[in-house]
Amino acid sequence: MEIRKASKSEIKEIKKLIDSFEEMDTIEETFNEEYYKRILSKGVLLVAIENKKIIGVCFGTYNKKERWSDLLGLAVKKKFRKNGIGNSLVKEFEKIVKNKSLKIIDLYADKLQINLFRKLGYKQGRTYTSFRKRLK
Repeated sequence: MEIRKASKSEIKEIKKLIDSFEEMDTIEETFNEEYYKRILSKGVLLVAIENKKIIGVCFGTYNKKERWSDLLGLAVKKKFRKNGIGNSLVKEFEKIVKNKSLKIIDLYADKLQINLFRKLGYKQGRTYTSFRKRLK
């Protein structure tokens, strides 16, 4: 397995993985291809690759002036979970933002990710309940 920065040619496959990731509470329109292009050019967009296929994605943004980053998404295909892939993606994200002299990473975790982030040393903040309404 390889963890690396994504390429522009992989955005369609990344979007497909995120859109299918039921735990992330997204709908197909939540993150369009332009969104991932912006993340690729102005943030961090990582992929986990096995047998030339994307099996995991981690992405986020950062603010160098204020020295913080947001880890906005982490998704690993179901059949590849519990093998350290999410852990490796997050650690690579941390390495990249640390090299930019950033001091804080904020994130929201779904119920299945809570133990992963605790294990990686993240402290749980106040509890939020998310809501969504689709406007017609």
